[in-house]
Amino acid sequence: MSKKTTTALALTNTSIPEVIEVLNQKLAELKHIEECVYKTNGNLDGFGDLKQETKIENLIRAFSSVRGRENAYNDAAKELNLKTYPVFTVNGGTAADWKQDILLRKAIIEQKETLDKLNDFKAKASKFVSEEQQQQMLLKEMSDFFAKK
Repeated sequence: MSKKTTTALALTNTSIPEVIEVLNQKLAELKHIEECVYKTNGNLDGFGDLKQETKIENLIRAFSSVRGRENAYNDAAKELNLKTYPVFTVNGGTAADWKQDILLRKAIIEQKETLDKLNDFKAKASKFVSEEQQQQMLLKEMSDFFAKK
C-alpha cells in the first residue's frame, strides 16, 4: 500500500482535530520554503521583479539571460587576456545568487497550489470543530509551545 493511500485511509478514521493537526504539520513542512531569504533584490533588467513572477518559463528565460551575460563577460575577459578580473554580477547579484533566487521562486510557485489546497482543507475542517475540541487543541498547542522553551 502506498504512503498516499495509507495517509488517505488514516485521515478517514481520525477526528477533525487530528486532521487539522496533520494539515498543520503539512503546512509547516512547506512553509520553510517561503521563509527562505533571497540573495538578490529580485529586480533583473528586462524581467522586472522575479519575486513576483508566476510563470516558470519566465524564470527559465531570466536565468538564461543571466547565464548568457556571464558567459559573454567571461569570454570577453579571456579575449582581453585578463588573468584576473572581478566576478560577473548583474543588478548586484552573481550568477550563482540569481540561480539560487530563481530556484527558490520556482519552488514557491510549484508549492502554491498545494499550500492553497491545504489551507482550504483546514478552513473547511475547522468549521466542524466543537468548542470543547477547540479548547483541547489550544491546550495541546500551548503545551507543545512550552515544551520547546
